[in-house]
Amino acid sequence: MTSGRNLGAIVTARFGQAAVIRTYGGEPTVFFVSNGSPAVFQEFELHTGKLLFRHAIEESDCCWAICVSDEGLVYFSAAGDGSLFRYDPVSRLVEKVGHNPSDDWVWQLGYREGRVYGGTYPGCSMFAYDEETGQFRDYGTVMPGQQYVRGFAVSEEWLYAGIGSSKGVVRIHRETGEREELALADVSGRSGFVDRLWVAGGQLFVSCDFAQVHVYRLPTLEKLGAFVSDGMLSEPADADGDYLYFKAGGKLRRWRLSACRVEDTGIDSLPEGRVKTMTWLHPEGAVERAGERVDGRTGERADEQASVSDTAQTSSVGAERGEAEGLQLALVTVYGEVALIGLTGKQVASYRLPIEEQPIEIQSLETGPDGLLYIGGYHRGLAIYHPDENRVVKLIETFPQTEAIGFCMGQVYMGTYTKAKMYRYDPVHPVDFGMHKGANPEWIGDIGHNQDRPFTLASGDGKLFAGTIPDYGQRGGALAEFHPLARTWKIYPDVVEDHSIIGLAYKDGLLFGGTSLWGGLGSEPADGPAKLFIWDVAKGRKIAEFVPDIPELDMPPRMIGELSIGPEGNLWGVIDGTLFVMNPAACKLIKSKVIIPSAYRYSKWRPIFLRWGPDGLLYTTLGRKLIVVHPETLVFVELSDMIVGNMTLDRKGRIYVAQGAELVAIDPPEGIFGQLDDRIIRPVN
Repeated sequence: MTSGRNLGAIVTARFGQAAVIRTYGGEPTVFFVSNGSPAVFQEFELHTGKLLFRHAIEESDCCWAICVSDEGLVYFSAAGDGSLFRYDPVSRLVEKVGHNPSDDWVWQLGYREGRVYGGTYPGCSMFAYDEETGQFRDYGTVMPGQQYVRGFAVSEEWLYAGIGSSKGVVRIHRETGEREELALADVSGRSGFVDRLWVAGGQLFVSCDFAQVHVYRLPTLEKLGAFVSDGMLSEPADADGDYLYFKAGGKLRRWRLSACRVEDTGIDSLPEGRVKTMTWLHPEGAVERAGERVDGRTGERADEQASVSDTAQTSSVGAERGEAEGLQLALVTVYGEVALIGLTGKQVASYRLPIEEQPIEIQSLETGPDGLLYIGGYHRGLAIYHPDENRVVKLIETFPQTEAIGFCMGQVYMGTYTKAKMYRYDPVHPVDFGMHKGANPEWIGDIGHNQDRPFTLASGDGKLFAGTIPDYGQRGGALAEFHPLARTWKIYPDVVEDHSIIGLAYKDGLLFGGTSLWGGLGSEPADGPAKLFIWDVAKGRKIAEFVPDIPELDMPPRMIGELSIGPEGNLWGVIDGTLFVMNPAACKLIKSKVIIPSAYRYSKWRPIFLRWGPDGLLYTTLGRKLIVVHPETLVFVELSDMIVGNMTLDRKGRIYVAQGAELVAIDPPEGIFGQLDDRIIRPVN
C-alpha cells in the first residue's frame, strides 16, 4: 500500500458563519470565526480592521454559534464538537467551560441575564449555561420527530425556538421548561427551516430559510406581514425605537413597528453576502475611521495598491464622506466585509477584514477535458489545479459548495448546494464570478422542485444530465436535463418514487440511473431496495425500473451509483462495496463481485466513483477504499488504507484523492496484477 504525495491544501477561502460585534467599553471590536481546517476565531478592531487576537479551533472546521455577554465576554461553540468556549478580551484567553448536555452541533448561541442559551442538531434540543454556577441545563427535545433548532429568540420570560426541517416555532418557559407549539400562518408545518427569531415591540419576527421574515403580533399570533431579508435584523436602536433594520440585496430597509410596514432608507450600496451580525454604535467618528484600513498582522497601514476587495470603499447618498451625525449601524457579512452606516447622512463605509485564507475541506474532485483538476470546497471555494505544474491556476473563494462537477461540449458544469443551483464555466474566458450578465462561471438556473444537492452529472448527445438529493426533510430526487445551445432545462421530479438519484450514465439515447434510499437531511429513508432505471432521452420518459439481479449481493441495495459505460460498451455500477457489469441493451448481469461487504458507513449521497485509467484498469472507491480492478477478471488490489470519498485520475493516470482539505497524489501502479501473489490478488469465485 502507498500513502502517496501530499500536495497540501488546494481550496482556500476567507469566509465564516459566525460573527458578533462587542461594544462593551472602549473601542468596538468584531469577532469573526473563519471556516477552514481548522476553523479560526479572530478579534479585530471594528473601525480599522486591526487584528487583535487569533485562535485556531482544532475541534472543528466551522462555527455558527457566537454571542457576547453583558460583561463583554464572548461565547462560541464549534460545529460538531459540542464544547462551549469563552473568550476574555481583557486577558486574551480562550477557555473551554464545558460540553453542552444536548448535542454536538450547536447552531446558535444567545445571552440574557447571566445565561448562555444554545440551539442544537440532531436532537432538536436547547440548553442553557449559567455563568454564576457554571452548570448546564438541558431543555431536551423541543419538538419530537424534528432534528434542528437552528435559531431562537430570548425574551424576559420565554425562549422562542425555531424548528426544522419541518418549520415550526415552540415557546419554552425559561424557568419551568413548559412548552407550547405556536400556530403561525404560512410557516408552521411547511418544509424548511426557521433559522432566526426576534421579539421586539410586541411582535415576533420569524426568519425562514435565510430568505423571508414573517411578522406576528404577540400574544395573538395575528400575522402582520412578511418581507425579504438576507437573514439578519437589527434590534431597535433603543427602548423606544420604532424600527428594525435589515439588508435585502444591496439595500438597507427597515420594518416600522408602529405601522407594521417595510420602508426604504435610500441606502442601496451595502456589500454582497448574507449578514452574520448587526449592531448599533455610537456615531462619533465611526464612518470616517472606517476608511482607514490597517493590516491585521503588522499593525501598519495597508498598502495603497491593495485589491479592491480588501480596501475600504465609501459610497455616499446625500452626504459627504466622513459625515457621522445621527445613528450608526454596523454589520458584518459572511465574507468578512464590514459596513458602517450613517443613517442621517445615508452614508456607507465598507472594508473587508484582513482574514487569512484558510484551507477548506475538499467536497468535489474531477478531471476536465483540458487535463486540469476542478476541485470544489465544503461551504465555499472552487480551485482549478494544474497537475503537471503542481499549482492552483485559478481560485474562486466565494463560489458555493459544489457537490458534483461535469463536462459537456468543452464547458465545465457545477451542481451546487443549496437549492440545487447550477453553474457553467467556460475555460476559454477569464474568471469573473458573480450573478451579473457575462459572469464566468455563470448561473444557468436552479433545478427547483424542492431539490437541494446535485450529486451526479453526466453528458451525452450534446446535453447535460443531473441527478439530485432533495431539500431538508424531503424524499424524492429529480432528473434534470440541460440543453446548452438553447439554454433550457427540463426537470423530471421523483423519477423513482421517494428515491434520490446518485448515478447517471448515457449510451445511445438512453440514460441509466441509480438511486439512493436516503433523501434530504431530517427525512427517513425511503422503502427499499435501491433501483436502476432507464430513461429514454428523446421521449422524455422512464422505460424501465428494476433491482439488479446480483445473486451474491450480501444485502438488498440501499445505494446504486456511480454508473459508467466502460471502454467495451457495457454498463458498470457500484452498490457500496459490490461491483457489477451489465449488458445495457438486455439489462442482463454479465459479472459481479462483492469486493468489500456492504456497510454504508459513510456518505449516503456521494456516489462510489468509477474511473478508467489509460492503462485499461478500473480505479474505484468501493467501500470508500482506493481500489484498482482488472476489468476482465475483476481481481483487485487495495492501493491504500485511506478512507476515500473523492477521487479522480489525470490524463497521465496519476491518482488524486481528497483527505480533508489536502490533496494526495499517487502514481499509477505498474504491472500490479503480474507481480502480486494470491494472498493479495483475489480472483472472482
